[in-house]
Amino acid sequence: MKPAVALVAGALLLAQVPAGAQALALPPPPAARFDPVPGARLPPDAVLRDDLGRAVRLDALYSGRPLVLVPGYYTCPNLCSTLFEGVLQALALSGLRAGEYRLAGLSVDPRDGAAAAAARKRAYATLLPGGAADLVLLTGDAATLARVQAALGYRAVPDAAGGELAHAAGFVVLDAQGRIARYFPGVRFDPAALRDAVRAAAHPGTAAAAPSFGQQLQLLCAHYAPTSGRHTQTALAAVRAGALALPLLLAGWLWRRRGGRA
Repeated sequence: MKPAVALVAGALLLAQVPAGAQALALPPPPAARFDPVPGARLPPDAVLRDDLGRAVRLDALYSGRPLVLVPGYYTCPNLCSTLFEGVLQALALSGLRAGEYRLAGLSVDPRDGAAAAAARKRAYATLLPGGAADLVLLTGDAATLARVQAALGYRAVPDAAGGELAHAAGFVVLDAQGRIARYFPGVRFDPAALRDAVRAAAHPGTAAAAPSFGQQLQLLCAHYAPTSGRHTQTALAAVRAGALALPLLLAGWLWRRRGGRA
């Protein structure tokens, strides 16, 4: 049997599923998303609350210097603390000086209040080069958070069963006019890239490409359920789809290499 034919046959065997099992299909785009548009401006008049419960206009946070903005929520049991610690680590290793930027966490859960924000701030402030002076953790009401999330291209999806929020991991750097200058997906970041992004944001006009669908898919907090210790059906479907696609892609590569001859 020709190698290409054998690979295709093997791929077809992988597609066979037991009777009663769900047919393998590519998962739909995740409902939770984070796909910011470079240059999009956050609503400057949005009024949030800081970790002391005081009202803060969003434009007061980025006025005069770039703002590193990390969305998530303070009672998240999954990636949120890992994400924020990754940002803190990258900032600490970046060589940026205190005062070159401000760091803000934004809870996308209107149930979070000042007490939850203050508890997180105490844990994070000691890890930031500028300390608590350069760090603010924000909360807000549902309507205000919806406005900010829409400008960020961010959507968190409530889990009716556990009461948690499914959401993507990443953060943005805003310039001094509140426009999105750079987006970093993931939970671990290159300190040099973050340094360059913050310094470029001090001179508006620099933007970054959005992450691929694959990056967004693999970074959804809801893909792993810590209560059950199992991955969700979306994550499992993605893995299975990848296992099926790989031999098909390899077969196509071999076919092209042989010049299309059988």
